[in-house]
Amino acid sequence: MLSGALIYVSVQHSQQISTTLSKDIVTNYAQELSVKIEKVTSPLSTLLNTLAMGRFTARDVGTPDPAWLEAMTAILEKNQYLDSMYFGKDDGSAFLFQPLYDLKVKQSLSAPVDARLMVRYYTLGAQRIQFYDADMKLMKEQYISSDYDPRERLWYNEVKNNDQIYMTGPYNFSNPAQDGITFSRKTRSGDAIIGVDLTLDKLTKLVQYFEFSTNSNIFLLNTDAQIIGSNQLFSLMMGKELFTAEDLEFDLLVKEFEAENKSNLSAKTVVWQGNTWELMISPLTLADSSMLRVVNFVSHDDLFEASSSLRNDLIIISLISVIISFLIVLCIARRIASPLTYLTDSIENIQRFRFQRKRYQASHIQEIDKLNEAMGLMENVLLDFFNNLRSVARTSRPEELSESIVTQVKEILSADDCQLFTNTPDSRGEFTLSAKSGTTADFNLQCLYDHNPKAFKQSIYELTADEANHIFTDMSCHSGFIIPLFNRNNDNTGALLIGFTLDITDDTRNRLRFVREFIGFNEIVLEHLEKVDEQRELFHSFVEMTATAVDIKSPYTGGHCQRVPKITKMLAKAAAADTDKFADFSLTTKGWEELLVAAWLHDCGKVTTPDYVMDKATKLETIYDRIHEIRMRYEVLKRDADVVYWQSIAEGISEAQAQQICDDLKQELDDEFAFIASCNPGSEFLDPEKQRRLAEIGERTWLRTLPDDIGVSQQELAKKRDANKTLPVIEKILADKPEHLFVWEEKKQLQANSKRDFKMVQPEHRYNRGELHNLMIRSGTLTPEERYNINDHIVQTYLMLDQLPYPEHLKNVPLIAGSHHEKMNGQGYPLQLKGEEIPIGGRMIAVADVFEALTANDRPYKAAKTLSHSLKIMSFMVKDEHLDGDVFDLFLTQGVYQEYADEYLTAEQLDFVDVPALRSIYLKTLAAVS
Repeated sequence: MLSGALIYVSVQHSQQISTTLSKDIVTNYAQELSVKIEKVTSPLSTLLNTLAMGRFTARDVGTPDPAWLEAMTAILEKNQYLDSMYFGKDDGSAFLFQPLYDLKVKQSLSAPVDARLMVRYYTLGAQRIQFYDADMKLMKEQYISSDYDPRERLWYNEVKNNDQIYMTGPYNFSNPAQDGITFSRKTRSGDAIIGVDLTLDKLTKLVQYFEFSTNSNIFLLNTDAQIIGSNQLFSLMMGKELFTAEDLEFDLLVKEFEAENKSNLSAKTVVWQGNTWELMISPLTLADSSMLRVVNFVSHDDLFEASSSLRNDLIIISLISVIISFLIVLCIARRIASPLTYLTDSIENIQRFRFQRKRYQASHIQEIDKLNEAMGLMENVLLDFFNNLRSVARTSRPEELSESIVTQVKEILSADDCQLFTNTPDSRGEFTLSAKSGTTADFNLQCLYDHNPKAFKQSIYELTADEANHIFTDMSCHSGFIIPLFNRNNDNTGALLIGFTLDITDDTRNRLRFVREFIGFNEIVLEHLEKVDEQRELFHSFVEMTATAVDIKSPYTGGHCQRVPKITKMLAKAAAADTDKFADFSLTTKGWEELLVAAWLHDCGKVTTPDYVMDKATKLETIYDRIHEIRMRYEVLKRDADVVYWQSIAEGISEAQAQQICDDLKQELDDEFAFIASCNPGSEFLDPEKQRRLAEIGERTWLRTLPDDIGVSQQELAKKRDANKTLPVIEKILADKPEHLFVWEEKKQLQANSKRDFKMVQPEHRYNRGELHNLMIRSGTLTPEERYNINDHIVQTYLMLDQLPYPEHLKNVPLIAGSHHEKMNGQGYPLQLKGEEIPIGGRMIAVADVFEALTANDRPYKAAKTLSHSLKIMSFMVKDEHLDGDVFDLFLTQGVYQEYADEYLTAEQLDFVDVPALRSIYLKTLAAVS
């Protein structure tokens, strides 16, 4: 309170001093401004009056007089605000002096660079221009025509009185072109007018002469309240008109000031443009009938700077004095109350869960010392507990938790060593070491269990001296405890063995209860992590079982789904060890899990692909090979040939002729069927000529006498409802019937159940089993519809995998697994991803997928390729931007292919691989892409 009172008195006194000093400053500045104005106006009035009363206009100006010109020039230069001086006579002649200072002005007048003075002689219709140097020697003279008549100028014809100085309004000077005002008066003889010019630029310099500070706003107003000069950096002209006081919103302030100034106020405090100013208005009498006004807005901050500085200094001195006194008192008080402060900090830390270890501070009060010591111990215990909670929260594997437990317990109990042993559900009596905190030899916990299993039923068990000698094998510890671990079924899952080299202290025994509770929490977490591991193992087993099921489903895939993950893993290991293009590639434990799960499931969609499509060996094969149906039709036709034979004989044709006709027809039928059968395997390319012959053969007809809509499925029956049911029916030997077409079910539509934008073009029909349609396949055995169904397995992979609720670290499994058929040039399927859009894991699986397919030796439909041939094919795939060049180059240069080949390929496949030759195939393409 005393400090506050002293500060208040000091501030009030400083304010009084500041106010008094500020008033003095305003008064002094107003007087100083009057003196400055007098210094400007007096020389100008004196000059005009002197010239008017003398013989200035009577002089013969046609004859240059260097002394006289020097004198006139000196007069103008001493009046620094004047631009030029001149006179005009009643006969229309005129004479003008203009000193030359500025280079731009000289250039506008075409004056020599060293010219000091310009003189103009005007007569009606002509003018003579002369330029003089500093010694008043003529440098240049020119004669030009002119329509200048001084009698028509305002400065001339507005002067009525011989004794008064007249001021014009602002106007544009003719040469050089610039804005200004003119002051003029009549000579004593009355036959001439003398004038001097002031440009607005020089009026601005004049106004700046009246500045109180750079923050002041000064305006020079004429009688019409127009601004003809200002220290502010803006154009005075607004079009052809001058800015006025009204435009800048201070005209009312001027009127109020002038109304109150009748009481001789030197300044007035006003608010203008949101700031506080001291307004001062002083007359500037340059002409007898026209008074200018200097309007000066002085910033309060500048005006009262000195007084404010004094006031602030006084306040600061008072504050410093009070602060020093306060610090002295505070220091003494803190020294007295230091133990209580320590205790308060400890309590606040506990309240805010902000624990820390700190050294106990002794005091001179015994009771406070004991309380501080107890609070410090409690804070340390809580710190240990929450450190463990934080560590457990960040633990994702049982072994990490085990390491955390032994480290924390050793620190809490100040033990010399701590070792954690665990067992398994299948053998609870067999213990293995999981983690230890020291470097001593492993403790022999099994010995204790074999001789005293009851110890493992207790909450805490202290070892006897004999037990300690048997358990601590290296004799570094001589005493200790075991804390058995239990799950929620109260099954013993392990034990924590704690060893001490010295005797166990009471403080350690007191902390054991906390450690028991601490271990109890960790038991639950440890059990949970074990369950998580079991679930992860179960999940991985299901993943591998799915991949195995795909392999077992069709012999055409062999062990593909099981071998691709192995190659992918080899590739990823090589990439992680690479220090060149894959220097930034690394995988965490979760990253490895994501990649390998994706590799195992990369072809899981094949479970939806029909077996007959996967295994289709001939063009007409579905569940069975329909070549047998066609064979049977030809058998019928051959029987028909026998019937025709007997009919011909009955009709009187000779037996030999009838037999010849029959044999020729049978031979033709045999040839046709043989041709159809040769087209069925699809092992040779079917050229257009063969396709035409198939079409011709297909036109042959046969007679069906039995209905084809009995004994069939409901689906097939629905397709035959519109068919001709009148028997017998003549049908073509090779037919593409409506019932051969299978429409897409809505749920099988490409985008029906997908959240991805698949780019595959879906054919019009799901299947087309038309006989001619299938036999017309030019290469291989698959129709476009069946080829789509083969490729559709990757769409089904996406659809299946996208439905699973993945944890965060496995969320990219669908994209990685489904992108192995994408190509680097963007022409793959099903999403047409390009380059870096394909995840690196997908690019690795793509290389593994192709390599395994080329080298597989367990496929019934093809022979295994050699190692060099397979890698050559893949090199061209890199060149064509199908495979990732960097991944394949790593696969090749790091010997990943050889590592796999040594384990899985036969001896016949292992041949020499010329790596440089293979790299030369694609390196140029790789360099161009990068």
